[in-house]
Amino acid sequence: MRKRFLFGAIGLALVGASGAAAETARITTSYGMAVIGLPIGKASFDTVIEGGRFSVEGQLSSSGLGSLVSDTGGTSKVSGTVSRRGFAAERYALDYSSDRKRWSSDVAFSGGRVTSSAVSPKRDKPKPSYVPVAKSQLSSVVDPLSGLMIRTGDAASVCKRTLPLYDGWSRLDLVLSSGGTNTYSMTGYSGEAVVCNARIRPVSGYDKSSKGLKFLKDQTIQVWFAPIAQPDTYVPVYARIPTQVGPLTLSALSVAVK
Repeated sequence: MRKRFLFGAIGLALVGASGAAAETARITTSYGMAVIGLPIGKASFDTVIEGGRFSVEGQLSSSGLGSLVSDTGGTSKVSGTVSRRGFAAERYALDYSSDRKRWSSDVAFSGGRVTSSAVSPKRDKPKPSYVPVAKSQLSSVVDPLSGLMIRTGDAASVCKRTLPLYDGWSRLDLVLSSGGTNTYSMTGYSGEAVVCNARIRPVSGYDKSSKGLKFLKDQTIQVWFAPIAQPDTYVPVYARIPTQVGPLTLSALSVAVK
């Protein structure tokens, strides 16, 4: 699996704690990343919700042992509308680099439908094993950032859903199922979290011969959701993603609402 796609998976977990807020608020969150318990990166996100609109801007960079192995960093952002039903993206963008290689994506949405999509670098000559994205597969999708901001008044329903994700390159389903509950504490929040088990189901925009993808789709990802800022909005505060070198964990360290 391409490192760019892994960054997208990281974005799923990171942005969540930035998503919930009152009608007008600015939320700042920070996260730490580790592999087999060793720190490799950090991230921060700023979310602004004002009236019926929201925006999220985030930064991720390697740190600790991660900076010794790979010079990795990136920015991601999303903007759109917010209602009682949830967060609806209008524009999603990603700019990511690792070891002098760079990827960027810019996707526009309208009512859950992709209206335009531009990525760099473009795929020149796909392998015979490549599964192309069909237009019909982009009529009801969510982006990898606001897609994990779940609005519901019933905690038991958080994991009872499949998220149809699209990041400009790949279309996949993240299939959630219940994993119980747990407690989670960080600076700015302490309380119960809903534990979801998640499986990746590739749909299109991927290479069937990818060893990384074959490994990941056979694994179970764990994501914890918590209503950290308002009781009907559940957002990720912790994620555990299996990798071939050991589990990658993403943990919310602090949240501040202004």
